[in-house]
Amino acid sequence: MRRNLPYAPAIVLMVALLAACGGGGDSGAKPPPEQPQSAPAPAGWELVWSDEFDGDTLDAAKWNIQTGDGTAEGIPGWGNNELQTYRPGNVAVAGGNLVITARAESAGGRNYTSGRINTRGKFELRYGRVEASIRTPAGQGMWSAFWLLPTNSPYGGWSASGEIDIMEVFSRQPAPFTQGAAHYGMIWPLNVYATKHYAGVDPSDGYHVHALEWDEQMLRWFVDGAHFHTVPNTTYWNYYKNPATNAHEHGPESAPFDQPFHLLLNLAVGGNLPGDPVPTALPAELLVDYVRVYRCSVDIETGLGCAGSADAVDPAVQPTAPDRVHQATYDLYRDAAGPLELSDVAVPLVIEIDDMGGAPAFQEVAENGRGTVIDLATSGPGRFSIRSADGIRLRFFGMGSTEEPIVLAGEIQFDLAIVGADTDAAGRLLVKLDSGPGASGAVDLAVASLPTDEWRTITVQVSDIVHNASDTERPLDLARVRSLFVLEPTAAIRARIDNVRIRCAHSKPAGCGIAPPAEAGDNQ
Repeated sequence: MRRNLPYAPAIVLMVALLAACGGGGDSGAKPPPEQPQSAPAPAGWELVWSDEFDGDTLDAAKWNIQTGDGTAEGIPGWGNNELQTYRPGNVAVAGGNLVITARAESAGGRNYTSGRINTRGKFELRYGRVEASIRTPAGQGMWSAFWLLPTNSPYGGWSASGEIDIMEVFSRQPAPFTQGAAHYGMIWPLNVYATKHYAGVDPSDGYHVHALEWDEQMLRWFVDGAHFHTVPNTTYWNYYKNPATNAHEHGPESAPFDQPFHLLLNLAVGGNLPGDPVPTALPAELLVDYVRVYRCSVDIETGLGCAGSADAVDPAVQPTAPDRVHQATYDLYRDAAGPLELSDVAVPLVIEIDDMGGAPAFQEVAENGRGTVIDLATSGPGRFSIRSADGIRLRFFGMGSTEEPIVLAGEIQFDLAIVGADTDAAGRLLVKLDSGPGASGAVDLAVASLPTDEWRTITVQVSDIVHNASDTERPLDLARVRSLFVLEPTAAIRARIDNVRIRCAHSKPAGCGIAPPAEAGDNQ
């Protein structure tokens, strides 16, 4: 379930000691006779947070009520084309339950209303056991969810930062089921997920305990003690843009599920998965008897050592198959220019200089520990480029386009050492790609911001180049790239350049890379 939300800091495994105030609601729901009784903490687990919903108002020291249709967050329809707007009046505590009610009524420009709550800024956890006793509505088009989002993840946007769906109920075809899911990988639209249905219960016929056990090696899902889904850290992965280097890189072994997450409960109406509701489905109620969070007292830091002490771990449940990001690297200069090795052809490359008033020149020189590097010097504006020797245009795919505002994981990297004594610090350095005269994009780097007299790896995102076109009428066309690497200094500079390369990554095999043009005419 895509829910790309901003995250804010929270308190790790603590409940803020604030005075409770009412959330309110008008449901007046009566608990059905099969409402379960409270159970003691399972062996090996230490209860650290809970809400039994025994009062008559939502505990504002524990929960936030979210409102709106997602527009304020930049994702109208909450990223799923959902039909409801969330309001405080659809959230109540009554009869020992949290009651979230979805109704067919107009509000906020929507035809349906419902409720959504979270613990962001009030409670979060990293590793542990999370469980809730829940009864979901049965109607077509209802989307019940009990889930976790990262509170302040270093891995950026959804779903590079992760999402864990402990329970989702959104369909009854061909039979009732619930599901668990983990979302991870790269930022949307390169996100991936591992999900599994559990059809052993009808989640609307009474209360069922939905639980997640989470440690630094595994995610495990249970319904009423039955283990049905496992996702190990050999399956989930993370590839994100490190803001310190501007380069994409792998997160740690257990990323993105190595950060604090907070709890959410909501009842959506319609959307991508359940489809439109039918009139008889509404009003609908999501009933929650309790929510409890435990940590493993054996090893709090890793969460390891308590697996199966509450529910039986079923060895017959096969973990989701291992997976990883798919990467490609293309060397443009490493001791020499090219050749550019593509899947079925080697493209010879050349270095070219264009004088723009600064009389630029370059030579290839030997440097200890590096082999051959490029020594570039100019007294003013100039252009240094690497392109195919025979003028072939090349196609960059899976690295973004002018139509895609998302920063996909395609990037130009090169090692740079600026000689400070021979360089005008007030100058700028443009890193560019072009698909012909005037059809280019650039990232503008201030020379004063770059290190001098030492080697440093510079990374520029292809998407950033694409979205900074030099000519809006003739933007850079990644399907017909002529110059694979361009440096344009605007003032005097002397620099050494090495290890020029283009890197990309994708969630699908062969999802990104460089290829010959699709048609012969593209070389013109």
